[in-house]
Amino acid sequence: MQRTLFILATSTILTACGGSSSDNNPPPQTGDMQLSMTDAPADDLTRVQLTLNAVALKPAEGGMVRRDLDEPLVIEDLLALQGAESTVIMPTTEVPAGRYNWIRLYVQSGDGSTFVIDDNGGEFPLYVPGQQNNQDRERHVQLVSGFVVPVDGEVNFTLDVDLRRAITKPANKDYYLLRPAVRIVDNSEVGIIEGTISDSLINDETCSSVMEGDSLEGNAVYLYTGQDAVTGDVFVDEQGSLVGDDNPVTTATVNYNPDSDAYEYQIGFVPEGDYTLAFTCQALDDMPDTDDDLIFSAQSNVRVTAEQTETADLPEADVITTP
Repeated sequence: MQRTLFILATSTILTACGGSSSDNNPPPQTGDMQLSMTDAPADDLTRVQLTLNAVALKPAEGGMVRRDLDEPLVIEDLLALQGAESTVIMPTTEVPAGRYNWIRLYVQSGDGSTFVIDDNGGEFPLYVPGQQNNQDRERHVQLVSGFVVPVDGEVNFTLDVDLRRAITKPANKDYYLLRPAVRIVDNSEVGIIEGTISDSLINDETCSSVMEGDSLEGNAVYLYTGQDAVTGDVFVDEQGSLVGDDNPVTTATVNYNPDSDAYEYQIGFVPEGDYTLAFTCQALDDMPDTDDDLIFSAQSNVRVTAEQTETADLPEADVITTP
């Protein structure tokens, strides 16, 4: 198992470094932490490359803990990390034990480091807000969500970047912006939801999806907290914070599987609990900066159990749903 030691941004965290411990100066309490990344999809984009320079953590007590990467970490295509797919961005690392307040991901810009490619093949820089004015300025995406690293324990977290609301293109600009639309989950407490979508839903006359070749763009499954939840579109403010109480937890694309001759979806890294699934073929109309009226043509409740895969087809058996 690969195991590294965090570079500390402050000397106050590990006070015993370089000296012997005693009853009055006990050794620091630590735990092991691994950090991975996955993403929810984005429409109108065929590739999203992200390059990271460093990862930083903020303990509730003490100064920031930062790990500068020996070499920049290049995630060549975030769009490939959907469903239950993920990639490690921080290997198993010894960090101070205790509660943490936030995580920062330091993004490298310029020289083709971090960019998007749209449906027309155009390549555009992807910046953290403020970075577009000074590409050499270090900028970060910050996830403000608490978590705990137990003493002498090991935790494995995944950061889910919701690209549908994280990435936006300012009007009349030749670049995209990356907003902090990220959630963190404990991998020991999550499960997977997967299932099929009926042909009738995919081909409904109300659809605004694009079906060309292998593309099923605009067909998506939205996931909401709680059973029989009120369904709504993705709607965020300029900082990427959710507006209203009917935003989805995450979303998933629909893909055609020629082996099963079925339209399928998968949502990974879902914390244990009760949820509502809703299908729409109008996801291309879901602009994150506006409150859009989408038609959800099928809906189903599902309960997720940690480390289990739940099957939920849309529509449910013997249930007919209409727009």
